[in-house]
Amino acid sequence: MRNKLYPALSLLVLLPLLLQKAAAQDAYRALAAQAPSDIVVPQAGAPAKLPPPVVDTNSPSDIARLSAAQMAAATPEQRLAMLRTLVKDSHPVMNGGDTDWRQQDTENALYRLFESAPDAAAFDALYYHVRRLKLHGALSYPSAIEKLADRHLAATVPGDWTGLGAYIDAVTGSRSSGLNKIDFLIDGAVLPAAAAAIDGAKKSIHIEIYQLQADEIGWGLARKLAAKAKEGVQVRLLVDYYGSGVKKGLEIQKLLAFLRDNGAEALTNDSARWTGSRDHRKVMVIDGVLGFTGGMNIGGHYQVDWHDQQSRIAGPAVARLQDSFLEQWAESGGGLRDRAEYYPELREIPGGIEARVVYHAGNEDRNIKAMYLRAFHTAQKSISAAAPYFADPDVVDALSAAAARGVKVRLVFPALNNKAIAMQSSRSFYPQLLAAGAEIYEYQGRMAHQKVVTIDGLWSSFGSSNLDSRSLKNNHELNVVVLDARLAEFIGAEMFAKDIPQSVRITDYKPTLMDRIAGKLYPWL
Repeated sequence: MRNKLYPALSLLVLLPLLLQKAAAQDAYRALAAQAPSDIVVPQAGAPAKLPPPVVDTNSPSDIARLSAAQMAAATPEQRLAMLRTLVKDSHPVMNGGDTDWRQQDTENALYRLFESAPDAAAFDALYYHVRRLKLHGALSYPSAIEKLADRHLAATVPGDWTGLGAYIDAVTGSRSSGLNKIDFLIDGAVLPAAAAAIDGAKKSIHIEIYQLQADEIGWGLARKLAAKAKEGVQVRLLVDYYGSGVKKGLEIQKLLAFLRDNGAEALTNDSARWTGSRDHRKVMVIDGVLGFTGGMNIGGHYQVDWHDQQSRIAGPAVARLQDSFLEQWAESGGGLRDRAEYYPELREIPGGIEARVVYHAGNEDRNIKAMYLRAFHTAQKSISAAAPYFADPDVVDALSAAAARGVKVRLVFPALNNKAIAMQSSRSFYPQLLAAGAEIYEYQGRMAHQKVVTIDGLWSSFGSSNLDSRSLKNNHELNVVVLDARLAEFIGAEMFAKDIPQSVRITDYKPTLMDRIAGKLYPWL
């Protein structure tokens, strides 16, 4: 009798599992078969677009009851809220979750939410705003979502720069800031420009910096800021706890105490201690009207010994730099009086440059990565990129694809890297890039620390973000994005045209054992 009962009992236990797996497979097949389109063209006689649904975005069961059309009609805010709720609630059996029907509905709703995205921007506004690890843990078949993401990216139209701008706005939440004056400063031109700006401050000085070195240059800045604070200027300095070595750095602690004792406010961003999200941005805003941002930190390494870049900006884009500072200042416990006083009216600069300021919050979104991947696929003629830390397989694949389709790809990395393991990780990707036709150069003599990309002599990006996993996923980063042939030409002439002759071209490379090991460690470098 017992032997006869075993098959029946086994079937009762396994039936929910089999049904759930079948449902997940159906969702997988539906996603895999879908051909994404970046442009939605209304068809003649098509029904009117539905209004946004009335739905409790915190309720998985409410979300699961929505039809595909209702999901497609949801606002971007609704869709993102639904995504986060579903990811939090979904624990598929294939990933160790429970076997209940509610779970099946939640997981299927996740697939349907991605499937309902009407275009690439709507899809990526979901995909790049949830941690990849969490998304994979919420799905039995995450490869279905990855495949759809790849197909959306592959549908990019090369040369569609207007489309790229609209995509960046939709995915990252940035907007065109209008016309600005942008001075692209390299090496020794940076310090005098920044010092002059501080000297001219009348109301406020806001500085957000990853690493402040308590050396001659760092103390020189501290004394200058203290003097301005005594004049009545509001001085606020925010340094990253990890980047500036605040825990064990007695000298940097003295420097911050000196500022506080002299009327300035000085805080540390401690987010890296708890989340791993270092504040890697480099921002300075003077009186709300003049801004600086780029790759350069503050100290002798950066202003004297290293090869680096910073940009001076006047115009409406400065408000976005102010946003970055004030958001991080508040998160670090800093108080403010009336925020409005830090946002004076900013007029466009006649004959200036249209710019976007794109930033992301570490471990919350991957805005800059989405932007770069789309931009690399938009390239038609050329990509020139300089980065000290380069280790992200998706970026490597996008650059390789561009080179393989005939785009002239030039990559400039430092031959002398302050992080040996980061250089080894970068070199592990050389064979793939070289096989695709990319040109690789290693800059000699100094640590090349710029984070700059130009594409087709039209589009440029520069700021704090490296092309590695830590910048593109973990850190708080900020880049300026410009569509302007004049600035792209200037960067090409003043940086790439001068740096490449000072570099050794790598035409063949066989990774060492340490290179290969470092390449596998890229998510943690």
